Amino acid sequence: MIKDIKSRERTVGIYGFSSSPDKKVDGSLKLDPEDFIVEEVPDSINEDPNGKYTALKIRLENWDTNRFISFLARRLQISKKRITYAGTKDKRGITTQYFTVNSTIDPSRLDLRDCQVLEVFKCNRMLKLGDLKGNNFTVNIHYNENDKEEIPKIYDEILRNGGFPNFFGLQRFGEIRTNTHKIGRLILEGDIESAVRTYIYDSEIDHEDYRVRFGETNDPCLALNSFPRHLSFERSLLGYLCAHGEIRDAFSVLPRNLAIMFVHAYQSYIFNKVLSERLSRFGSLDKVVSGDILYKIDELFNSAKDSEIKENGYNTDKLQQLSSSDKIRPTLIVPGYETTIPKGDEGEIEAHVLENERIELDQFKILNHPELSSKGERRIISAKPVNFKINKYGAFQFTLGKGIYATSFLREFIKF
Repeated sequence: MIKDIKSRERTVGIYGFSSSPDKKVDGSLKLDPEDFIVEEVPDSINEDPNGKYTALKIRLENWDTNRFISFLARRLQISKKRITYAGTKDKRGITTQYFTVNSTIDPSRLDLRDCQVLEVFKCNRMLKLGDLKGNNFTVNIHYNENDKEEIPKIYDEILRNGGFPNFFGLQRFGEIRTNTHKIGRLILEGDIESAVRTYIYDSEIDHEDYRVRFGETNDPCLALNSFPRHLSFERSLLGYLCAHGEIRDAFSVLPRNLAIMFVHAYQSYIFNKVLSERLSRFGSLDKVVSGDILYKIDELFNSAKDSEIKENGYNTDKLQQLSSSDKIRPTLIVPGYETTIPKGDEGEIEAHVLENERIELDQFKILNHPELSSKGERRIISAKPVNFKINKYGAFQFTLGKGIYATSFLREFIKF
């Protein structure tokens, strides 16, 4: 299992650690749903008895966010477009999330499989993606009791080295198949046909009979009879191909946030590769180097993206003081058509990765499918957990800012 995870990490550009590679805990992640518990810390969602929208606080077990939205919409007999949420979560684990619905809800319809509705109340606005302060985690990594004394040593080293690398975790690329970035690259190259077919069947990773059979027959109508019902998105694509006989607009049947996820996954892959190279070259993750673009950060390492500060050769020492005291952090490129590559050491790394990928920034403006275009952004290089402790049951408890992956922190201990 560890070997498999290590191989998958390399596939998505993840190499290296903040802490010493030889310091580790003999453990594993997510053996049971109860081993990975997440609770959202919302930014602002307040009850308003006169509000026109309905807010739901729901505890989910083994539910991917996109699939749950589809299920909830069917149950409420409304469009998925009328349901919004603040953060996406992967399938494995127990998550407590907030959703808002542009509709009045009959509570009797909320008796849903593998979920518990904790709160239902009126509110005056719909949530949007990113409306979070962060997430609280309780994680059991099933470590050997003999390794317990290694945990504080590793944690202290992470803090000394500027935090843990802020990698996009494996969940970003597909919890099981780990290929969404490959599909994103095909979209950027304008090869929509290969992108759609790879989502349905990827010859490099898929072994299920029904997927292999589609690869052999290329018959979407036949495939519809064999693809399991729970693979609703694959079935939607197959249904489109069967009905229309062509592939050009097949992604239009997917929720937009799912379709653009492929492009976002490829952007995340590029970021991971840049971060891995920078970690290898410079080590410390709060170190300021020439060409850096830095953002202010709050106590949870959420970045203020309107606070851009550029290293110019004269302010390096001052910026280093601020970074070392966790007031600011260097950022790396999440490439898009509005991003630019800086000069200096950081720009050299970013340019090198993009050149090796043979990808130009303007390819992220997809003329034939503008809804899949992405302007890009920058993301901080590292983060630190808040309120980290080991509870009485031996589980890790900590809080991370929004968009920061718990698995990127936990891998420092397990050393995949």
